[in-house]
Amino acid sequence: MQSKISVVLLDDHPLVLEGLKRRLEQEPDIEVPRTYSDPVELLEGIGLCKPDVLVLDIAMPRLNGFELGRMLKEKYGHALKIIVLSGYMYEEFYKKAYEIGVHAYLSKQSTYPQIINAIKQSMLGHALVPEKIWHAEPEKLTRMEREVLRRVAEEKTNKEIAAVLSISQRTVEYHLASINQKLGVKSRAGAVAKGYEKGLLGNFWGDSEQ
Repeated sequence: MQSKISVVLLDDHPLVLEGLKRRLEQEPDIEVPRTYSDPVELLEGIGLCKPDVLVLDIAMPRLNGFELGRMLKEKYGHALKIIVLSGYMYEEFYKKAYEIGVHAYLSKQSTYPQIINAIKQSMLGHALVPEKIWHAEPEKLTRMEREVLRRVAEEKTNKEIAAVLSISQRTVEYHLASINQKLGVKSRAGAVAKGYEKGLLGNFWGDSEQ
């Protein structure tokens, strides 16, 4: 049985913390062992629970999210994925956050499914970079995503895709969510149609990993 994704939350608004914690824990593959309202307390205690993902706000008392994120990345590196959930949607903030190494910078107006998707995508090593600061094509898929999309086009089930690619069904689901987000579609059929439209299902083996 695969372990759950451990997520720690940091926000100085109790209602935001409680609402997000309650929604995340409805996901069968996510757990929230701790929430913090003080970044200094988090810095002192995060080593005990060792989460996979930290979801944090930027505007915090005593220590802002950028400073905290930089300190945590220096200490834990890729072992800790960081997702920013902020009310400040400025391009300079995006760039500063991604320079630190965050996996996603989301608006506080984001839906719970968007936040959950960012958490799961971060576990696959995917950084959800806003299109305005991403200089590559927004629909560019990784090699594994294109392999998954190719099997979807062959009408294979998630279970069959997992077996062919030697990955778990959960990982297939994560890749499908990323594919749908990048292509701007909501279904397998939509992904396949968009894939053909964009030429993503042609000359498959000649493409390089991004």
